[in-house]
Amino acid sequence: MSTKLFLAGLCAGLLCTTVSAADFGSADSPSPLSSQTAVADIIHDWSGGYVGVVGGGAVGEVKTETGSGTLGSDTTLRGGVAGVTAGYNIQNGNMVYGVEGDVSWAKVKGDQSCQGFPSQTCYYELGLQGTARARVGVVTDRTLLYVTGGLAVARGQGGVDPVVGAAIGEDKQTYLGFVTGVGAEYAMTEALSFKAEYLYTDYVSRTSPLGTVSPLDSYRSEPSSHVLRVGLNYRF
Repeated sequence: MSTKLFLAGLCAGLLCTTVSAADFGSADSPSPLSSQTAVADIIHDWSGGYVGVVGGGAVGEVKTETGSGTLGSDTTLRGGVAGVTAGYNIQNGNMVYGVEGDVSWAKVKGDQSCQGFPSQTCYYELGLQGTARARVGVVTDRTLLYVTGGLAVARGQGGVDPVVGAAIGEDKQTYLGFVTGVGAEYAMTEALSFKAEYLYTDYVSRTSPLGTVSPLDSYRSEPSSHVLRVGLNYRF
């Protein structure tokens, strides 16, 4: 009798084990999440092209000096910028590599009494600006943290008021230089993102000929600026 009970219990145990194993392997049972799926759910995809708008404020400085060194200034500049941007990203894991360009309409200006001639005013204004930059960033969740750098170009004009005997009294130049910066971008949706960034631009000095600003002297100008701006990008 005891032997029959033992065999019956053994058969029942084997049957339960077989049924449980079948249930575990069935399509209805949950399967563990693969590491690739988990990473895809955590890391946002930043690859592809995008366009956007940017705007913010800027402060800067322009060093001006006549060729003889008798007249000049270190003038502080302040103002606003607004523009459009476009770029392209390539993503490898949580690293993002890209290129970006932008054009901004700016009014960053200032004036002060000229050094050497306090009765005269040295003034300056940075206008249209553009950059062509590389970007390298790292993704955490839906946020992209990046560094950026490249080339910068700007239009500027300045001079001295009043200038006795000068035909124009104002110098207009196109400047070339470099730009570096850092930023953060957050993906609000699959296509729309918000960014905030800081850019520092430093331009190579330009010298105008005699008579442009001063009737008897050349005029050298060297501007630089710090820009803090925000923007919206649309990824396609």
